[in-house]
Parts: sequence; C-alpha cells; structure tokens
Amino acid sequence: MIESRLEILTDKMSPKLMGAGFMLLWGLAFSTTMSLAKSLSPEVDSIIILFMRYFFGLIVFSPFLLQAGIKSFTTKRPLLHLLRVLSVIGAMGCAYYAYRNLPLALATSIGMTGPLFTTVMSFLLLRDRVSLAKWFVIIVGYFGVIVMMHPHEVTASFAVWVELFANLFAAFTIICTKILSRTERTVTIMFYTNTVTTFIVGFIAIGVWKTPSLPDLLTLMTIGAMGVFSQYCSVTALRYATPSFLAPFEYTRLCFAAPIGYIFFQEVPSHWTLMGSFIIIGATYVLTRLEIRALNLKSG
Repeated sequence: MIESRLEILTDKMSPKLMGAGFMLLWGLAFSTTMSLAKSLSPEVDSIIILFMRYFFGLIVFSPFLLQAGIKSFTTKRPLLHLLRVLSVIGAMGCAYYAYRNLPLALATSIGMTGPLFTTVMSFLLLRDRVSLAKWFVIIVGYFGVIVMMHPHEVTASFAVWVELFANLFAAFTIICTKILSRTERTVTIMFYTNTVTTFIVGFIAIGVWKTPSLPDLLTLMTIGAMGVFSQYCSVTALRYATPSFLAPFEYTRLCFAAPIGYIFFQEVPSHWTLMGSFIIIGATYVLTRLEIRALNLKSG
C-alpha cells in the first residue's frame, strides 16, 4: 500500500527529488536515533543497543510484513542479503559506540566522510557515472567536514577510528542496497535485514547481557521504531536515485545533530562547526541545482 502511494507521488515529482526527500528524512531519523542511544545509561552495552534496535524494530515492522504477504519472504539474492546484514551490523555497532563516546556534532561530522567512501565504491562497483561537477561539489562538502574537524578538537581516540570504520561499512551497505533494490522490494530488504540481524546480534549479546532499567527499555523501544523508519527512508531513497547523487545529502545530518546536541546534551558547537555547516549546506544546494538543471535539459 505504501509503495503504491509512492508510485503515484513519483508521477508528480522527479525520482531524484523523491530520493533527496527520503534522504533528508533519513538524516533526521538517524540523528534522533543516535541521540537516544547517547542518552542511555553507560551500563547498557552497545551490542545490547544494537540487538534491541533490531528486535523492537522487527516488532514494529511485523504489521507491514503481514500486509505484504508471503511474497516478502522470497528473494533471488540470498547471499547479497547476508553480505548486507553483516555490513549493517558492522556499521551500526561501530556507530553506536562512536556516538556514545564522542560529542554529537563531532561524531556526525566524522560520519560525513561517508559520501567519499560511497561515491568511490559506487564508481568502482556499480560503474556509476560521476561528473567532474559532482566530484567537485562532494570535495567541497568534504572540505566543510575538515573545517569542523579542527585539529584542536579531534584527538586520535579509539572512538574516532571506530567511526571511520562505521562509514566504510555503511558505504558497502549502500552499494548492496542499490543492487538489491533492482530486483527486491523494499519490504523484502527490510525483512531480511531486521530478522537476520536480530538473530545474529542476539546470539552475540548473550555474552554481555544486562537487563536494562525501565527508562532505558522505553528508550530502546523508541530506538527500534525510529530505526525502522530510518531504514525504510534510506532503502526507498536508493530506489529513486543513485548512491553518488544521494551521498552529499548525508551532510545535512549536521543540521539536525548540532541543535540536538546543544539542547539535550549542552554541547555548544564551535565556530569551526558552524563554518563547516555553511559550506556543507551550500555544497548540497549546488548539487541539487545541478541535478535539476540536468533533468530539465533531458526532459526538454
């Protein structure tokens, strides 16, 4: 039902604009999820957060799965689904650890290196055409990230390296998603991700299990629900646009992370963070204008 409504909406909007819109929604949902994880008690292990995120996410997702029917279980690419699940576990596990041990805006700014991984992987594995203008805009956006990652603010901590590995795993996840979206329905991709991840991480979580308190449990339930929403947005965005086009829109996460960090964690963004944000927003705007211009020339 949801996908049929999206098809109607697509007839009125360009696929790339639809992809950009879902990517922005993903950025908001992702920032909210990581903020909730950061608010949890230190006693809650990151592995437990990852398990609960997919366990409760599977519960929230179940009604949509029942509505889709038995065809949601059929797949032509079981091995690729497994590779995607493993990369999701690596990406989310590393991300939860990094966001809980770094200031929110800083963790997000380091996460912005992801588009470089995604664009390069998209070029190498999917043979996406990346114009010089796109490369230039992505590099400009990355320069904005470098500005925020001012040398005086970043130490060579373990959490920084963990966040970089999260980006590498996330980039491979995006490539797998793009390949799967050619033949698989969104609900099928989400079914295998949530189900298989829950079982694999659940087995790992047995070794570090500590029963969460009631407030932490409620927060974990919310993380699960928001996780399903963010996952749906990211998968749907990749159905409408290429990874190389969507990559720079990850930069907009900073627009959500900075105010959340300030309001809820009293983390005041430095002038370097603000300066870098303006550069990133400008780069994203220019990329959007380039794509719209190319679309208009093609249609008319």
